[in-house]
Amino acid sequence: MVVSVLWWICALLIVPGPPATVALFRMMDPRNQVSMPEFRDFFRIMREWFATSWAIAGFTVPVVLILAWNSLFFRGSDSVFALMVPLWFVMIVITIMLMLYAFATVAAMESRTRNAFRGATYLMVMRPFTAGILFVLLVFLSSLFVVLVLPLFLFGPGVSAAIINRFVLDGYGVEVFDPSSPTQERSHEVAQGIGTDDGIKGWFRRARGGAKQERGR
Repeated sequence: MVVSVLWWICALLIVPGPPATVALFRMMDPRNQVSMPEFRDFFRIMREWFATSWAIAGFTVPVVLILAWNSLFFRGSDSVFALMVPLWFVMIVITIMLMLYAFATVAAMESRTRNAFRGATYLMVMRPFTAGILFVLLVFLSSLFVVLVLPLFLFGPGVSAAIINRFVLDGYGVEVFDPSSPTQERSHEVAQGIGTDDGIKGWFRRARGGAKQERGR
């Protein structure tokens, strides 16, 4: 929650916005379940990746703004360029996803500008439909957060970054260790029916079995 609020503050100040985005993705990396970063790491990451983050923003944000301006200007007009509006919208989606993938790649893989765009392009080319699904999911979440208002500022950036990180790490084939998942030995024991515990359902089953034994007596 604190990281999300910090990101909003940095985004409103514009200059620290891109490095704060890299720091946001790094803090929301699911691999942090094993070793949680400290709060001061947010500002350290901003300093280390200031130039790289602004290079990514410099290559993508102007493209999005120009395409959006053209779409709004020619939409509904009699100009021949009005036919380009659907294409411009698709290009906006592609550029936004390329930017988000690049930021996530910088945070997850510690890549510089060129390699970040290479990785982002790889994800876009190899998984175009996944990028489309992710964009729709982010739009849906953004719409939901906008309606709720307060969660938009407290959780919106963090939740969005966590979702994008999952897609990016999966696209790169990076295994995310889950400390709560059972070990191979425990999985084998569960498969053999040894010491299984299936939560509330198991508790009700054991309680029902105990009640039957009492009635039998």
